[in-house]
Amino acid sequence: MSGICSVCGKKEMLPYKCKFCGWIYCSEHRLPENHECTGLEILKQRTRDSGRIMYNPEPEPVKKRSMGIPGLGRQIKSPYAIPVTRNYSMYIMMACVVVFFLQQFIPSFTGLFLLVPRLVALRPWTVFTYMFLHGSVGHLFFNMLVLFFFGPILERKIGSYQFLVVYFGAGLLSALGHMVFSGSPVLGASGAIYGIFACLALLEPEIRVYVYFIPMKIAQALVLFAAIDILMIGSNDMIAHAAHLSGLVFGLYMGLKLKKSVSRSPW
Repeated sequence: MSGICSVCGKKEMLPYKCKFCGWIYCSEHRLPENHECTGLEILKQRTRDSGRIMYNPEPEPVKKRSMGIPGLGRQIKSPYAIPVTRNYSMYIMMACVVVFFLQQFIPSFTGLFLLVPRLVALRPWTVFTYMFLHGSVGHLFFNMLVLFFFGPILERKIGSYQFLVVYFGAGLLSALGHMVFSGSPVLGASGAIYGIFACLALLEPEIRVYVYFIPMKIAQALVLFAAIDILMIGSNDMIAHAAHLSGLVFGLYMGLKLKKSVSRSPW
């Protein structure tokens, strides 16, 4: 049985499944402290809340490890992290699915929350709500598939608060980028998800992904997607390429910001 590590993307013939969080890890990240296990932190918090005594030995020295960031030049420990993540990536997925069902059963729902550039001054909420709408089952499925695979990895790495900043910041900049280049209505989480993908690619460029069944590094996949969007701007193919690129730019900005914060760390 083989599996892919949820932290580094390495394929393991004999993967380890964490008994606390349930995710799959390679031999390097199998220990809870090596993958910042949210399940273990939740268990500890529940134990403290229940008033039970829990064995808490002296902490071992934190194992220093490289995050695979080019140019970092030194080993670091537990970068970016907030001790407990809130799984906001999964909540966003559930919200998108619920909203899609509402779109199917309430005829005026999509029109009320769709981003229409010429009406944005009258309906300012649509620069936010358009991110939760989708045009078809396929549109929803592929967006949520990418968010499912990469959202939790980034959230565990940088913490839930920073994850929300990346996601909604990329989504809002995508709305602005689309309005600059097009006057057509737009909907979908693609721009926000591009931000997640770009931020993760900058922080962990060695993660392996499959694009049309072709294995490549996540950084290479990002360059490929960006090139396609640049070439397709103005093609009238019903895809908001400018929105994708705007979200990508925000994700790169946040990735650089987080990367610099690590380089200034005393570790």
